[in-house]
Amino acid sequence: MSFLDQDESCSLFKSAAFAREALPSEYENIGKQIADECHGLPLTIVVVAGLLKSKRAIEDWENVAKDVKLFVTNDPDKQCSRVLRLSYNHLTSDLKTCLLHFGIFLEDSDIPVKRFVRSWMAEGFLQLENDLEGEAEKCLQELVDRCLVLVGKKS
Repeated sequence: MSFLDQDESCSLFKSAAFAREALPSEYENIGKQIADECHGLPLTIVVVAGLLKSKRAIEDWENVAKDVKLFVTNDPDKQCSRVLRLSYNHLTSDLKTCLLHFGIFLEDSDIPVKRFVRSWMAEGFLQLENDLEGEAEKCLQELVDRCLVLVGKKS
């Protein structure tokens, strides 16, 4: 995939951060600044937008904009690692544990969700009294929403 120009970067960022809504005007400038700091790297844009998807305070966006500036480098591999680290650092401890559990599977392998979610429950990653399966599915969806996990197919 090639680098995106400024307009394409902004468009991708807006659609990833506000998938079903229009970008509010107060977020326009900071969103453009964040998209520009991603230097046209689609994965960086999507991961940062995924991080901000659940954050609606302008202060959170400003903090992420500062963090993204610190992670900018001319080496795309380093930048990718740094941005993923930024997103990882903003996860709750439960979500960090659940994300790291993906490491037991081969890269790019299909993972049956029901089996995987039950594995989280059996390992005790989620400390809840009721509806563990529902809560595990919420955790998985949060990781998908943050673009840290990709859905290959749904059944």
